[in-house]
Amino acid sequence: MTKRILGFAILLVAGLTTVQAQVTTPKKEDVPKYLAMLKNQSNAKDRALGAEMLGKRGQIQVKDVKSAIEPLLGAMKDDSAADVRRAAATALGCIGTQPRTVIPALVGALKDKALPVNLAAVNALAAYGSEAREAIPALREFAKTKKDKQIMRAVNLAVKQINGKVK
Repeated sequence: MTKRILGFAILLVAGLTTVQAQVTTPKKEDVPKYLAMLKNQSNAKDRALGAEMLGKRGQIQVKDVKSAIEPLLGAMKDDSAADVRRAAATALGCIGTQPRTVIPALVGALKDKALPVNLAAVNALAAYGSEAREAIPALREFAKTKKDKQIMRAVNLAVKQINGKVK
């Protein structure tokens, strides 16, 4: 009897994990919904969720979120909520396309007044790898201005990833 209950509990937990994975994997047909959330929601939490989901979909299939790049760039630069700016920067790093447009915008985000946005930009630049070499001086300058060991480590790791020394 105990084995049956334990077996059922394992199946139940495994089933919930599968359902949770399906819920958090955005589908192609949901891209317009997430784009509308990013652009139109008055609630910053919903705008940030829209950006995050676009980034996740972009990791799966970049061409599905091609129309989201400009709105994400706009949100990263102009949104009043730091969490939305952070989520947009993270999404752009996840999508990893249009480096000529996105990398300079991410470098600009290093000057954002909110540290979470700065750190998201650091990680997003690292995700671009060697395409972000032009950002290395700005990354180093950012680290110097913050004078924090953890930020220095994050920047050093990003620079190593950009230089191809970390996989």
